Amino acid sequence: MARRPLKSLVAAIALALGAPAFAALSTECGPPPDGAICADGAWFDFATLSVAVAQGASRSRYDIVLGDGRDLKVAVSEDNPQYYGRADALLIGGTVLATRSDGTVPATGSEILNDPLLAAQEVASLLQIALPNGPRSIARATPVRASGTRFLAANTPGMSAYYGPPWTVEGRLTPVGDRTFAFELTLTYRVGMPDGTVTEREHVNRYSGRAAYPAKRPRLPDTTSLAGWTIEVPGSAETLRVETLGQARRVLGITPQR
Repeated sequence: MARRPLKSLVAAIALALGAPAFAALSTECGPPPDGAICADGAWFDFATLSVAVAQGASRSRYDIVLGDGRDLKVAVSEDNPQYYGRADALLIGGTVLATRSDGTVPATGSEILNDPLLAAQEVASLLQIALPNGPRSIARATPVRASGTRFLAANTPGMSAYYGPPWTVEGRLTPVGDRTFAFELTLTYRVGMPDGTVTEREHVNRYSGRAAYPAKRPRLPDTTSLAGWTIEVPGSAETLRVETLGQARRVLGITPQR
């Protein structure tokens, strides 16, 4: 079975927060009643996803493009009590990493991908659980409602997040164009721990944005500027400096799929 484009870019590494309070469940993907929910399905097949995330006093915005040729581009904007900053990352052909940062965002290198991909996992997971028939089944504004007593897990190459029970999601999904949907989702949960326990305090995440599911994935144009970006060449301690994505593709010998 072919892996989903987003799923093909992620693998789990645990990230633990908070203190345990309740009896342990499993954080490993598995069937009910105890196995964690690791959702997959048509909602993960987006080509572009833009999402604003509100968590307490923190505000973040992530713009993600899953292009053809296994290109992945993300833009990050973070606004929280500790810092305000911006960063960008581009995975060229799924193998070569280019990054740009204002130096304020703590994440560097491939870490810049973590938060955007985690947010995308969360949005896609919540939509998949609440609306399992996928984007093709949505023709009009539709309520999003679901709840669970099992862990909900979301994974990236650098971290995992566990949303502990009892959790609920409520919101709305609205078609806004050809295979494009606007969403507003509120997830209420307790922070889950890798050992299967959850924290006492309840948390709320709010997600709003748009996701698009075109018949064909966009090709990031050769004219995309990479001026000021750092490109890490696999197997080399040196970094590559070029002006455009087209120049990078030629130097690296990467030809995007068509």
